Amino acid sequence: MAFLWLALCLTPACCLLHKDEDPESPIKNLRMQPETRRLTWDLSGNVSEIGCFINSRFITKVTNFTVASTGDRPFSAGILYPRPEGHPEAAAQRLGCWVHDVDFLTCSWEAGRAAPGDVQYRLYWQDLKTYEEEECPRYGVDDRGTHIRCHFDDVSRLGEHVRFLVKGTSKGARIPCSDLTVELARIERLSLPNITGMCNKSYSVMEWKMSSHFNHRFTYELEIQKGSDAAYTEKAPDSYFVLPNPGNYAVRLRAHARFRKTWSEWSAVRRFECDLGKDAHFRDWLASALIPLGALLALGLGVALCQRYSVLQKLFPPIPHLKDPITDTLHSSKLVAWEASRASQEDCQVAEVQVLREM
Repeated sequence: MAFLWLALCLTPACCLLHKDEDPESPIKNLRMQPETRRLTWDLSGNVSEIGCFINSRFITKVTNFTVASTGDRPFSAGILYPRPEGHPEAAAQRLGCWVHDVDFLTCSWEAGRAAPGDVQYRLYWQDLKTYEEEECPRYGVDDRGTHIRCHFDDVSRLGEHVRFLVKGTSKGARIPCSDLTVELARIERLSLPNITGMCNKSYSVMEWKMSSHFNHRFTYELEIQKGSDAAYTEKAPDSYFVLPNPGNYAVRLRAHARFRKTWSEWSAVRRFECDLGKDAHFRDWLASALIPLGALLALGLGVALCQRYSVLQKLFPPIPHLKDPITDTLHSSKLVAWEASRASQEDCQVAEVQVLREM
């Protein structure tokens, strides 16, 4: 017995294969095992060389497999795809998937025109290396509640090559399956970053950073418009670009991944003002001069108010001291030095004061 491993994308898992054998061929019992993804057969007699052929150069157009000998007596045996069970137009139509916003993947399809009213579709993804299969975690529905969309929130755990399979169920009819095998790098809608940078009159340095789980090599194209001049484009092989004598300008960019045939959409426009002119410099100087002047005026006004309303005295009252029975009673009187020569000119009555007790 001999066998040949085949990729899962060659055989839809929801469909069975039937065989068509040559009675005189030494190759007998040609069969496909969808669970293990291999083609096997029984061999009788001496056969020098055996080859396995597909009837198309493109695996997505395969309709049968052929095992043949290239020896003196040619022979072959083939295995064909069967006719799908149920009405072909009841299967999910226009199945398409795309990666977007770096981490997310969305698949959408339409209900078949011949699908019964109670049809329900379920989507599964299969890794072509590990053959791991998992159902869609989050569906979107139409007005009838039929699944027509699927959302994956974390594409980082998916392999580079993935097969999507949509199976249909109904109580009264058989629904054929639909499948799609894709390379995720080719179906990604790139998310373009914002442009950052710094500039002066002499040059402007712009930078950006791309994010992708499946595309890692990019080339960029920038569209630059200086003032009222016509826009022009510049190529950038890396994630930065230096623009000499920039002036005031607007820029946007788009990216091209290594495995993509087309460019991405344009990013949002970013504007840079690198030449502010004499008026702008005067305004900057005036603003820088007025700021400290305003601070000094505010400080002077505060001091004046403090003096006017004796704020300092209220905030910092004098420390009380011991009372002097003599001087404290005369704090409002004026002391005059006594001169003996003037005693005759002034008639001062002296009263005797007797101190009864000390305070």
